[in-house]
Amino acid sequence: MTQAALSLLWTLLALLPSPHLQESLKALLLLLLHGHGKARPQHSQVKSPSALSRFLNRYPWPTRALIRLARKEAEKALDRARKKKGPKPRLLVVLDLVTLEKRGRFQGPAPFLFSTASGDSIWWSSTSSTETSASPWAYRLWRGKGEKALSRLALSLLASLPPWMRRAFRIRVAADAAFGTTWFLFGVKRLGFEAVVGMRRDRRLRGGGRLGDLRRQGSRVYLWGLSFPVWVAWYRYPLPQGGWEWRYVVATFPATPRTALTWGKRRFAIEHFFRAAKSEFSLGQFGQRTALGVHRFLVLSLLAYLLAHWVGMEGEGSWREARERAARVLLPELVVQVALRELYALGLWPPGGGGEGLCGICGRCKF
Repeated sequence: MTQAALSLLWTLLALLPSPHLQESLKALLLLLLHGHGKARPQHSQVKSPSALSRFLNRYPWPTRALIRLARKEAEKALDRARKKKGPKPRLLVVLDLVTLEKRGRFQGPAPFLFSTASGDSIWWSSTSSTETSASPWAYRLWRGKGEKALSRLALSLLASLPPWMRRAFRIRVAADAAFGTTWFLFGVKRLGFEAVVGMRRDRRLRGGGRLGDLRRQGSRVYLWGLSFPVWVAWYRYPLPQGGWEWRYVVATFPATPRTALTWGKRRFAIEHFFRAAKSEFSLGQFGQRTALGVHRFLVLSLLAYLLAHWVGMEGEGSWREARERAARVLLPELVVQVALRELYALGLWPPGGGGEGLCGICGRCKF
């Protein structure tokens, strides 16, 4: 997968119309890979903050083409991961909400971006994964009360999945109880997908009673307002403050309790993704003044995650090791440039004159 990451980076650089923009893209990717989850333009050691700000907010470069190319490489990765013989493999599509904090008042050119009052901007994202490959695929902005219903927004994103994905895989959707509405379940069924969705225990049944009244795992029931049956399972969920509670999962296809719970628990993979994206790849550090700047920053943050994931798949280790290895493999000249600047700041560079010099870190070096 390292070769796929290199190919994607070279193709993306070829998209940009000038060497200056190419250098800015590499500087931002290095910043996201080295930023320890707090990457901001003023932290860059190879480009000025104003240059990176203009790259994100003003310069005309093809953001959509960049997204399409990244998705094309993800398609190739999924194709390599799937079996070519036998029945269609299943593709898990995970939906979830994530809150990215904002503070202060933002006015003027971007009503799409923020309200003028301080608070939280709520985003939700989709990740597609197989057993050996996972990648962020799309995101949408949801501002809560007064906006389009969350279930309708989720269905619009599922409907936008490309035709090749539907032809090559049997798509199974996993989501938590925030998506457990009648409209969402009906819409997923109409799209021809299977779903495993969390559900409140007080959800009403058509024949009377509620989910919490069931006593047999794997029961086939009809939820109130649904015209097709679902299969129910439940499990103990440990609470942060101690103790536990019952959590319920429903499947829109015939599923044993073990199958429903196994696929239901796989949705927690997206929580690990969000934790890594925010703590390692600066997903929440999108302090730009335009909607375009925020969109580009988020896209590049997800791109940095994808590159580190592909490079890190060839070894075992933490996300920190994966992103540092990705920086060394994909951007070696910038890594060396940053190291030399740090040595210069410590008074250890440049070495003495002549054909050979003394480096305070490396010892005697030839130049």
